[in-house]
Amino acid sequence: MSGAGADETVLADQLYPDLPVDNVLGRHLSTFACHVVEGDYRQRGGSGGLVTWLAAELLKQGKVDGVLHVKPLDPSESEGLLFGYGLSRSIADVRAGAKSRYYPVEMSQVLDLASKTEGRFAVIGLPCFIKAVRLLEREGVIPAGRIAYCIGLVCGHLKSRHFANYLAWQKGGEPDRISTFDFRYKIPGRAASDYGFSFRGMDREDTPLPRFWPMTEVKGKNWGEGQFKNVACEYCEDVLAECADIVVGDAWLPGHVDDYQGTNVVVTRHREIDSLVRDAVRRGAIHYETIGVSDVIRSQASGLRHRREGTAHRLQRRRSAGLWYPHKRQSPKLAPSLMRRLIYDLRLAIAEKSSPIFAETLAGDGRIETYERRMKRYLEPYRLAIKYSNLAKKLMRTVLGRARRRA
Repeated sequence: MSGAGADETVLADQLYPDLPVDNVLGRHLSTFACHVVEGDYRQRGGSGGLVTWLAAELLKQGKVDGVLHVKPLDPSESEGLLFGYGLSRSIADVRAGAKSRYYPVEMSQVLDLASKTEGRFAVIGLPCFIKAVRLLEREGVIPAGRIAYCIGLVCGHLKSRHFANYLAWQKGGEPDRISTFDFRYKIPGRAASDYGFSFRGMDREDTPLPRFWPMTEVKGKNWGEGQFKNVACEYCEDVLAECADIVVGDAWLPGHVDDYQGTNVVVTRHREIDSLVRDAVRRGAIHYETIGVSDVIRSQASGLRHRREGTAHRLQRRRSAGLWYPHKRQSPKLAPSLMRRLIYDLRLAIAEKSSPIFAETLAGDGRIETYERRMKRYLEPYRLAIKYSNLAKKLMRTVLGRARRRA
């Protein structure tokens, strides 16, 4: 997020010079919604199952020798960490890494391993991780051709480990005594966006707690308010992994969001990857529906606005305060309305304060109520601002609707 080096636009122009470009989506070959039909990839995945299926298919067809991706760890052997990057060389190992992990990870060790190991590898990662890989390739740190494919994930933001701790704590789990965590537990009969979470851990009496809970039952579920957000994410403009050969996310669109099993929204930029998916569609392994660029953008509208308009606003705040700020594609500029400015300012405050306050609470009286009481000064005004903003939008739509009917 430093702003040093080539930005996403420069990198994508070099990687995919023959593809059309959209000022929001970036370079693109195909845009579609899909879910995997064959096997249990969809059932085991966080959404439509395409990411894990694609990684397994690349291995199966011999196009790569291994996959660099996030996998569950044994916390007793990893200094308490639940997830981390690893190298998988078998389809079974790739499948073990299915689902979204809203958890902090780093990839220096696996990239070092891949750089020193003969072969071709696919890497799965968030936009910032994919950009890092591209920059390392550009600088010659990673040998040319070693990373054969980059599979990107649509990103809202990164969380600190306190996100999992906070969810578990509300359901009787003891923070930092969690052994496994599933952030995307699919609940039959609910919308895909109305998922749950599950974990295994211990309560204060050392009683195991294996079960699941809907996210609607806990605080901290609102992705927009951004509790436990990595503050660097507030200065990132890339939602759709513009430097990846394919980017996969959730199809938060009418006709798809109601299916609890999940559907992927996809942008391809690599012709070989695009052909591989289309071959799977022809043989019935993938259910596929072409959608437009505007549909992809609409599926991630709130995240894109926060990363584009919101980033410009935050840059201007830093410039006005005489603080260093990174060079980004967005020029520093305050948000157009006082309400949007307030919302962006409060989101940044929540990101800056939530993890430190949570850590201080654990080190202090260890009461969840203490964390929630201290966060009220940021969360309550934010929720009020969102409420009034939504009311204003509703009123505007009503007024415009009446005006059109009269016309």
